[in-house]
Amino acid sequence: MRSNAASQRRAEEQFKTKKKVAPADTSAQQAEVEKTARLRALRLAKEAADKETANRNATAATAARSAPRRRVSGGPQASSPSEPK
Repeated sequence: MRSNAASQRRAEEQFKTKKKVAPADTSAQQAEVEKTARLRALRLAKEAADKETANRNATAATAARSAPRRRVSGGPQASSPSEPK
């Protein structure tokens, strides 16, 4: 039991004396946060624009399909059998 307490005390001392990792430079960290925020905003704006374009194209395709079709005249027509050759 005594060796367990001694090893625990040694472990606690080592933990207390170990050098802690210094926090990152706040200006560099802040710059990274701002960069990430800008990139995220750009990505979201691009996704919104792509979605809007896709919706517009889908609407145009639907409108083109539902538009009444016209017959086009003026092309070559077959001769009727009653016409002389």
